[in-house]
Formats: sequence, C-alpha cells, structure tokens
Amino acid sequence: MNLESFKLVEEFVQERNASAAVTQVGYQGRQYGPVAFGTTAFFPGAPVVTPDTIFDIASLTKVVGTTTLALGLLDEGVIELDTTLGDLQQYLEQALSPDKEQITIAQLLSHTSGLPAWLPLYLDAQEPGDMIRQILNCTLEYEPGSQVVYSCLGFILLGNLIESLTGLPLHEVLRQRVLMPLGMNDTCYNPPEEVYPRIAYTEWCPRSKQFLRGQVHDENARGLHGISGNAGLFSTASDLGKFASMVLNGGRAGDKVILSESSLRLLERCFTEGLNDRRTLGWMLPTPGSSGGNLLSASALGHTGFTGTSLWIDREQDLYVILLTNRVHPTRNNEALFKLRPAFHNAVVSELR
Repeated sequence: MNLESFKLVEEFVQERNASAAVTQVGYQGRQYGPVAFGTTAFFPGAPVVTPDTIFDIASLTKVVGTTTLALGLLDEGVIELDTTLGDLQQYLEQALSPDKEQITIAQLLSHTSGLPAWLPLYLDAQEPGDMIRQILNCTLEYEPGSQVVYSCLGFILLGNLIESLTGLPLHEVLRQRVLMPLGMNDTCYNPPEEVYPRIAYTEWCPRSKQFLRGQVHDENARGLHGISGNAGLFSTASDLGKFASMVLNGGRAGDKVILSESSLRLLERCFTEGLNDRRTLGWMLPTPGSSGGNLLSASALGHTGFTGTSLWIDREQDLYVILLTNRVHPTRNNEALFKLRPAFHNAVVSELR
C-alpha cells in the first residue's frame, strides 16, 4: 500500500535534491511502502533505486544502535543513568580531569555532557584509541547539565564504553543484541562489497578522491575503521521498519525483548526540561520547527542523519515514518531536505488520521 504523501518524496527526487530516496510508514499495524525513487547516483547508468536499497544512515546509528545498547546495559544493572565517567575510570584508557569525572551516562545520552559538538579527531589519530584520548583530553565547552549541545564526541565515547563494559567489539554487541533478534539482515557497519550495487552513493571524499559508496560518510567514524557510536551503520527502510515496529510493540519482536517497558518509559521523559532543546535519552522530542513536523505526539521519538535520513516513532499514534535519502550526493551543501522533512511528516499524519 502507498500513500499520496509519498508524491512529495518523488517530487523531491525529480527536482534533483537527491538522487535516491526510499520511504516507509507504519500506522496501526498497517505498512505503507517501502517505496523507492530515483537512482543510486547522478552518474549515467547508475542503478535504479529499489525498496531494498541500502543507505548510510549516519546519526541514526546513535539511536538504533548506541542508545538501544546503552538502555540494555541499564536494564541489566551494568550502568545507571547517574553512573559517572569517574565511576567507569577502570574502563577508560587514561586518568580523567576533574571536570570530566562527574559527567553522567544520562548527560552523554542527552547531549548535555559539556563536550564539544565535533572535533576533527581523525586528522591526528593513528589508531582508534587516539581518538578516545583526544575526547578525554579536550576542553569542556560548558558546565555539564546546563545546556544541550548535540555532540558526536559523546556518542563516540559511549560506543567505546559499551565495548569496554561488554568485552565485545561494538559491531558484534549490536549484531547479537539488536540486529540478529530483529532480523535486520541488511543493517551493518562496513557492508561487504557484494552489496555495493544496492548502496546509494554519498559525497565526494577529497582524501580518497572518490564518491563514497559503502564507506561511512562521517570522517571520525571512518577514522574508527567505520565502526563508531556516532555513525557508521548502513541500513534499509525495511530493516528500520522492523526496529520501529519493535518500539511500537512495547520493545518486543515476537518472544524477544529488545527494550524493556521501563526503558520505553524513560524515552517518554524529557531529560532537558528548561534547557535550549527537548531531548530524551539519545532521541530528540518534538519541538516547533522540528523535522517531524507539528502533528506528532509530544512524546514521539525522532532522529535525523546528516546524509539525508530520518526516523520518527510515535507510540501514542501507533505510527512510524522512515525517510531515507542521499541528500549529500554529490555535495553536502544541498539543504532542500530540511523543508521536505516537516512537510512530509505533516502530510503523512494528515492523510492517515
């Protein structure tokens, strides 16, 4: 089944705002899509996009992967929301400065840790451990808990902590705990070359002198060999639909529990009341002008990815909306998607009500 709203995405691609797009919506047990538009690149002869085209989902990695794994460790009692970096000193590679000792897991997840939004860690890193050391040595930009500054650095650090706490590489923890139980078979870090023909291209990389395809767009994640807590996952609309359906189904997929009810209740709570943005753990909450439009419930969960991806899940309306594009192909300067996202979500909700 398709929706009339999908025509907005089709027009977006026809106007060359991205070469590729796939969208899928779930509403009260019905699935609409996935519907595909365009080609995997603007190159002549590029493959036509199909419902199973794979996209670099960028910062959706933060919520589908890192946040979900962190919530699992909370459920198991391995960590608590008020666990500090000081409490986890034994899992870090170096001594902490006093200003970082009191940063909590909740602050890392809600982007209130004081860490900068971004630094070019990859430029001076010889190995992944060098990047973690740079994060731990950087100067905090504000008092932890006093404001929201969306930070990739905090999620890179979270990914490293998850590895240390579980004793497994991040990609393997995610495979065992989330991807395999949900049957998300097209979701992974560093996709194998045999699936490259299904992957949408992203931006030109001046370092490797090529358009990226199958290699993560985010420079710091690439410096971590493609496996990071902030970015690096590749996925399809169908796989993300399985994840979103799990959230709508109370954290369950069949007889498997991926997220507990207590974790889902935490995600309904705003952890940044009175600050400059509404955030729960990992996810953003609706605000005026957000990518999810203005017709979602106040407790809806959303996130975007720099490459042109987004996912909104609204438990109150029993709704999810997935929009995957490669809007950074051929260049990241294309900002037309920022207008499409809210208009598209409003159109979907209006059509389904």
